[in-house]
Amino acid sequence: MPYRTSLSRFSKQSWDEFNDEIKQAENEHLMEGIVAGCALVAYADGWVTNDEHDRMVSLIRGFEPIAVFGLDDVIATFETMTSRFASDQASGEAAALEAVARVKGRSKYPALLVKTCCAIAAADGGFDAEERQVINRICQLLGLDPATFNIADAP
Repeated sequence: MPYRTSLSRFSKQSWDEFNDEIKQAENEHLMEGIVAGCALVAYADGWVTNDEHDRMVSLIRGFEPIAVFGLDDVIATFETMTSRFASDQASGEAAALEAVARVKGRSKYPALLVKTCCAIAAADGGFDAEERQVINRICQLLGLDPATFNIADAP
């Protein structure tokens, strides 16, 4: 599965360890932060076509570790978040950054959020400059060093 490969690019952690950490961390703020991070990645270039939206929903649905949060809740949160982006880019971005910021300083949550966003962003085989820039911004917001996640070298 592309997620395992993409996770290994951003973490020395095994897929099973990562999956276990997500399950142990089951927390509404973490889920909202992850989904908000995915929305930020989706809108990294400033807009999302219907096809890109559907592809991101498919990637989120296929990312087994976040199923612990309930896929219906995850997708509903993503739809709410992206609809804010669609109606007002600045408002959507502010809401997404606020949701991401809620996990700052909460044990392993910030790193789990970044690893998840990286894995989902790269699962389609690409991880472009705009997506890396968004992940760098998320790292900065959470007080994490982007070098920890090998973001600069990601193709």
